Amino acid sequence: MSPLETQIRPALPHERPLGAKIIRNTVSGALRLVVLAPIPFLLTPFLLRHVGTAGFGIWAVFLSFNGLTALADLGIVGTLTKHVSEHYTHRDYTQLNRVVNAGLLVFSVIAVVCMLTVNAASGFLISVFFRQSSLPVSQLQHAIRLLSLGMALNLLAFPFASVISGLQRLDLTNLLWALNATITALGAVAFVELGKGIPGLVHAIVLTSGILFLLNVMVARHLLPHLRIQPGLVRFTDIKSLSAFSVRVYVIQVASTIYFQTEKLLLAHFAGPTPVGWYEIANDLALKIRNAPALLMTPLMPAAAELEARGDDARTSELYYRAHKYLAFVGSAIFIVVALMANRFVDLWLGPGFSATARALIVLTGVQIAHLAAGPALLILVGRGTLAPAVRFALVGMSGTLILSTILISLWGFTGALYGTSVSVLGATAYLILMFHQETGFSKRRLVRIYFQPVILGLCLAALAGYLVPFRRLYWPGMIVTAVAIVTADGVGLLLLRYFDAFDLRIVERFLPLPEVVRRSRFFS
Repeated sequence: MSPLETQIRPALPHERPLGAKIIRNTVSGALRLVVLAPIPFLLTPFLLRHVGTAGFGIWAVFLSFNGLTALADLGIVGTLTKHVSEHYTHRDYTQLNRVVNAGLLVFSVIAVVCMLTVNAASGFLISVFFRQSSLPVSQLQHAIRLLSLGMALNLLAFPFASVISGLQRLDLTNLLWALNATITALGAVAFVELGKGIPGLVHAIVLTSGILFLLNVMVARHLLPHLRIQPGLVRFTDIKSLSAFSVRVYVIQVASTIYFQTEKLLLAHFAGPTPVGWYEIANDLALKIRNAPALLMTPLMPAAAELEARGDDARTSELYYRAHKYLAFVGSAIFIVVALMANRFVDLWLGPGFSATARALIVLTGVQIAHLAAGPALLILVGRGTLAPAVRFALVGMSGTLILSTILISLWGFTGALYGTSVSVLGATAYLILMFHQETGFSKRRLVRIYFQPVILGLCLAALAGYLVPFRRLYWPGMIVTAVAIVTADGVGLLLLRYFDAFDLRIVERFLPLPEVVRRSRFFS
């Protein structure tokens, strides 16, 4: 029996076991993807028609500014999540309240500083990133100042979001993320239809930030009735303790933010808003595609923190390899479909003239999925509090991205952005995985075996489908049928290769009753 499998069985009458938490969190994330899948396909063509490619590029730069809010959290979000999970496991509500209040105090200060800084730097931001913009400077300044309010609200929501994640209620986190995307999209459509243009899109961001802040507060208070918002509980030692751990987590978060935001800002500076629009369309869709295999990563950090609190190294090892196993299966199948269909998909979705977007979609999807391979190592290290390898990984990747992307984008523009991202992210990912195995002693050979069959089978399926299927002549029904056929063939092929085991079968049976002939099949090792 798998060590992790025992955690699927109830251990206490009033508490879900770890395995059940992981499955619940992953399934809720999958439902979020299904609900949100239509949004980018409907919103992107709408915005392109109403604000144009250049306007879409300006909107993408504003989204990057908002995304850079992650740089202002100083690593405290991940630290709070870890501490909440540990203190809740031990039912130490006194210390839990002290930690959360310390985080809230720190984020209040950060939010004020962030607003003041962005407002003071509005002129500089316009001169650097909007030199080729057609919008009046006064409109850009108003949009940036308004955006600073949305950034502050995001920061104030972080401590409460950490409580929700630390309690391993990622089903509710997924619900809040779904509401975030839905409200932003609806607000964007409404403000654009009212004739507000690009500034109206910023209004949609701020409106969403305000609503999500209130919802995070309400959900956190509901989940944890013991939670008390009392700044008087805070001690300097609490802030010092948070900071000592957070500095190392922060370096990791800065790296992730730089990976996927820097290119848009550098493109805006060197090439103008139109290439930013191309890149944002591909990058946004690649992120949405990445979210499917990323569901396997989301529960790992709080789960690893709980296992570390119990001193259970055996289940941590099992958690690590299981995450890679499912990532290899899901990620390889997704990338095959994207690589084969990207060009035809973009033609049908946006029309002719977006071949650069299709090329970027293939590259960025591959980079995003490959980057997820670092996820199990990174999240388990953070959950265990062993951050030195993760910090080195972050520094290597961040430096590579800044140096390579700046040089390559200045030379080759849009194409340089793709090269810079690919080399720096993939190199840093391989570096972290090697360091993780050196740190933990986990078998590298077992990891290679996990990826070998899905990768080889995927290459064979891609070659066969490329030879047999006329992708350039497909329309939406044919695209959907072909995608389903490829994914099904990949799953059946791995089943015949006995890639899955009895534990995988039992997980499937929790949600899908299987016939007796399948349960007794020799295809499960």
